[in-house]
Amino acid sequence: SVDWSPDGTKLGSASCDCTVKIWNAVTGKLILTLKGHSNQVTSVVWSPDGTKLASASVDATVKIWNAVTGKWILTLVGHSGNVTSVDWSPEGTKLASA
Repeated sequence: SVDWSPDGTKLGSASCDCTVKIWNAVTGKLILTLKGHSNQVTSVVWSPDGTKLASASVDATVKIWNAVTGKWILTLVGHSGNVTSVDWSPEGTKLASA
């Protein structure tokens, strides 16, 4: 999946190579590669304030990342299989995943 940053200047993309990538939406240049999943990343979404990214993976986890530095913040576990979708609540305080 891909998702626009709230300000429209960046794109986040999920990848088969176990990474999340952040791209400059104007130039198309890669800004950051986020590494930490152990299997294909299926979904990525920006937080409403644009400071974080959440990613879902076939590795049965959801990860939260700092969208500015690319540093991993937290891994959410609890799924028994592939996680194919993730989304922030409108206020950006909760995540839903499936």
